[in-house]
Amino acid sequence: MAELWFGLLGLMLMAYVVLDGFDFGAGVLHLFVAKSDAERRTVLAAIGPFWDGNEVWLIAAGGVLFMAFPEVLTTAFPAFYLALNLVLWCFALRGVAIEVRSHVTDALWRHRRQLTDRPVDRACLEGPVIVDFHLAG
Repeated sequence: MAELWFGLLGLMLMAYVVLDGFDFGAGVLHLFVAKSDAERRTVLAAIGPFWDGNEVWLIAAGGVLFMAFPEVLTTAFPAFYLALNLVLWCFALRGVAIEVRSHVTDALWRHRRQLTDRPVDRACLEGPVIVDFHLAG
């Protein structure tokens, strides 16, 4: 019976990864592919009907983990508590960002700029890379 639950858990996680990969891909590519605000809206509207339903697979997999493998859940959840909470907050904020984007009309909100335009952004991006190379070498 454990093999059946393990297979079901694997199928649910695989369904989530495949289906949510479309959302992540559209979210990342719309910054580079879409040149105008109308094109960005079109790309984000393409994932509109799906992005809510994709997390259902992740929640269902958590339910299967809770029901079929409680020892794994009680061992893994405290160990990855911070990481799991960060992922859940990011999921929630991603949904809010997609919904709120169409309601805000301010030009500053829609201004498209490079991530490295400001020195603070550049330091946050390049600092960890430099430290990693220094520690690795």
